[in-house]
Amino acid sequence: MTPAIGGWVAAAPEGARSIGQAALGAALSGALFSLEVAAVLLPALVLYDLLAPSPLFARWGRALAPWLSRLGMSPPCTVPLAAGFFLGITYGAGVIIPIAEGRRIGSDDLHSLGLFLCTCHAVFEDTFLFALIGARGPLEVARRMLVLAGVRLALAVAVTGGRRLWLAPGGGPPRAGIPPRPDRASL
Repeated sequence: MTPAIGGWVAAAPEGARSIGQAALGAALSGALFSLEVAAVLLPALVLYDLLAPSPLFARWGRALAPWLSRLGMSPPCTVPLAAGFFLGITYGAGVIIPIAEGRRIGSDDLHSLGLFLCTCHAVFEDTFLFALIGARGPLEVARRMLVLAGVRLALAVAVTGGRRLWLAPGGGPPRAGIPPRPDRASL
């Protein structure tokens, strides 16, 4: 470094040095937090990738079939539903796209799945991230997870159930002067 440049840095006002130090501290803190998030997400993603091809999800799909049908989904929706519920909407979308392109689930299933995951995604991932940013103790983390899961699950069931009622024959808002829609089965 030449003396002219070194002298300029040394002659910087005190406020400029403290702003630079604050920026460096924030960058280092952000990098450390990113590593902590990666420490939570990477094992979860690896575990999912190991379990996805196993028959475990097919068994879950058969066991959950009555509940899934009430939400407008079929058993093949189990894998993307689990991915989105546990790992987040982005990773869930990465699973949903190939399944939808392969036509393994129908458009109604896809719509119900998307609605459900919009309201109820990343329940466990979010809880672990809460723990990283300041939840104290396992009891507080468990309490947050239960509240988060309960509220999101209730909202997701209400939204997808409302969609089914809305799309049911004669469903939707009342329309003044317009007769109700005919039953699709009679068409």
